Amino acid sequence: MSTMPARSGLSQMQLFRPPAPKARAADVHAISIPAGSYTGDFYLTHRTADRLWLAVGDVAGKGLPAALIMAMIQEELEHRLESCAQAMCDPSTTAHRLHEFLRPNLPQNRFATAVIGHLHDNGTLVVANAGHPPALIRRRDGSIEEIASSGPVLGLLPSAEWTSTTRFLARGESMLLYTDGVVELPCHSGEEFGVDRLKEAFLQAGAARSAREIADAVTTSIRRHAETYEDDVTLVVVRR
Repeated sequence: MSTMPARSGLSQMQLFRPPAPKARAADVHAISIPAGSYTGDFYLTHRTADRLWLAVGDVAGKGLPAALIMAMIQEELEHRLESCAQAMCDPSTTAHRLHEFLRPNLPQNRFATAVIGHLHDNGTLVVANAGHPPALIRRRDGSIEEIASSGPVLGLLPSAEWTSTTRFLARGESMLLYTDGVVELPCHSGEEFGVDRLKEAFLQAGAARSAREIADAVTTSIRRHAETYEDDVTLVVVRR
């Protein structure tokens, strides 16, 4: 029985070696704790060929009215993320299209805030922030970087524009997205949890090996501070 010779100086083992698995863009974990029977917070992700799209947001107000608007936004946003992923458009474009959808459909003085972005497999992070609390990035040197709002809230103004911010997320670095219910959560004395406490909790948890471990550690700090939840609490951790 003859053996096929190796080609181009490669051994048979090299010829039939399976391709290396493609690196994931990120590890993601979300925690959402409603204040009551309904929530106005929303989050979702959409994986496409070379990047992970994600969005976190909050509808102004509480209870069933906010929950109904949230459900409408989430359904529309799912379609928008999918179409934008296929068209390779910018997150600021997604924010603008969502705003145009919400304007004629929201009751007067109702609006939503959101962070919409995508993380490429190579670590490039592009984020549009529509009136939402700043996204937090924990760098490998232990510093915290903020990505602040880059445009107004969604669904309120007749005309509005957003810009996207580009950053790079290195291996071992993490991003935390959250709703305002996290930082505005009061303890028994009335003092809010605040951004500084959130940053400290994120720093202390940032060395954890998974997004779930980081999210759980931050949530533990929140629960130590607050006895009850007066607003919906949602956080999403993205770890590369």
